[in-house]
Order: sequence, then structure tokens, then C-alpha cells
Amino acid sequence: MPPPPPPAVNDPVAERLRGRLMQQSLRTLLDRVRGARDVLPHLAALETSLGKHGTAVIPTIATPTLAKICSQLSSLPLPCDDPPLHDLLTRLLDTLESQQPTPQFLSTFVGEQTLVIQEASHSEFMDVENAHADTVRCALEVTPPRLELAPDGSQP
Repeated sequence: MPPPPPPAVNDPVAERLRGRLMQQSLRTLLDRVRGARDVLPHLAALETSLGKHGTAVIPTIATPTLAKICSQLSSLPLPCDDPPLHDLLTRLLDTLESQQPTPQFLSTFVGEQTLVIQEASHSEFMDVENAHADTVRCALEVTPPRLELAPDGSQP
């Protein structure tokens, strides 16, 4: 007898089961360190939501919150032998990427030209400034008016 066909990608029962597997893996990860849920509240909330709603909750998370969840989960050492946890991180990152706005303008920066920024000493800066001494300088400082004092120290 042939094996049963794999469940459909959008099968709600399969997604809820997948969410519970992700929740169990996340719970195991957070249980390793006492107080992890207090320090990583976004992951704690995700853990609860995955148990209640499955993976269907991931696309409903607001972009700033999703970015924090991705940051918190990425900062933890994920075990290599935990596929649900890696699947969770992949789904979170994919969802975050899909929620990012598409840039309206392409950069006009030409890739063949490279801008190099380096630190320079004061003397090197002065050498470069003096090399362009023929340029017109603008007055950058406003000089306050001077009060003329009489020889005895009083104001005229």
C-alpha cells in the first residue's frame, strides 16, 4: 500500500500541529534558562500564541514586534537537531522580509566607483585644507560687537 500523500501546505490541521511542534521546541529552549521568558517577552508571547493558533499567528504579527521576535530568537543558540525551531525561525524571517516595504527608488550610486572614508590626523586635514587655499572661504563665525571702554574702565 502506498504511503498517504503529504498534507496540503495550507491545511489548517497540519499548520496547527506544526505550530504545536514549534511551541514545544521553543518551550524547551526557553526552559533551559531560568527567567528567559521575563528577559525575552516577545518569544514568550509567541510560544503561547503558537499553542493557541498554530503557525497561522505568524503573518498576523506586527512588523516591529516580528523584528524583535526574530532578533531575540536569532540571538539564542539553536540546537542543530531541532527542525521545528529552525522552521520557526525561517518562517519568521520570511514573514518579516515579506512585510518590508519595497523601495520606490533605486540607488543612483555607481557600483564601479567606491567611496572610501578614512580617519585622518589634524595635520593631514590641515594639509588638505591648505591645498585648496585658492577656494573662497565663507565666514563661519559671527563676531559679537565690541564695547569700547573708557581708560578708567567705564563704558562711554
